[in-house]
Amino acid sequence: MKRRKDEQSLLELSPQLVTMLTTEHYNLQTGRSMTVADANGRSTLFIGAVSGALIAIAFIGQASHMGMAFFVFSLVLFPSLLLMGLSTFERVLQSGIEDLTYARGITRIRRLYLEHAPQLRPYFLLAADDESMRPMLKVGLRPSWWQVFLTTAGMIAAINSVLVGVFVGLLLSALFTFSLLVCTSAGVVAFLAALESFNAINGCSGVAWSRT
Repeated sequence: MKRRKDEQSLLELSPQLVTMLTTEHYNLQTGRSMTVADANGRSTLFIGAVSGALIAIAFIGQASHMGMAFFVFSLVLFPSLLLMGLSTFERVLQSGIEDLTYARGITRIRRLYLEHAPQLRPYFLLAADDESMRPMLKVGLRPSWWQVFLTTAGMIAAINSVLVGVFVGLLLSALFTFSLLVCTSAGVVAFLAALESFNAINGCSGVAWSRT
């Protein structure tokens, strides 16, 4: 029995195992870098498209004196931007979940390191426990309703909600003879409803990750 335990200990501490763990750690870190680059690229593309569209709408509004051409152009453009925003939101949300999964894998490898070398614990700044909220607390993140909007997906969700609100306001103004106050109020309500929907999707995805 003692010989078997010694052989198991030698196997666990063998250079081959350390090499495999190091390789896996490197692969996970590379995966995290790829998710960040993907989220940044898609967000930049979407925000650039929104900025360009707003400039174009301003030119159309000035040239048409806020006439029918302005409303037609805006009502066609905003759904296109919203469709692009929805796909961007979904992808950056997936990238965020993927990044958290990679971070969790790195945390497990760190825990294995500390199990075999507990004397190194004072030199490891990040947590080695992925079963609780400690990894988030170690980097200053605390679970709250506001934290959802600090993510890349939350930022895209806020922009999409603004697009929904503006589209609803313009649609009511173009189809009916409502006052500016009514159209603005309807747009604000649509914005809040869309923001709450995106917030629910983002929050549910975070809960689903925490249970995996």
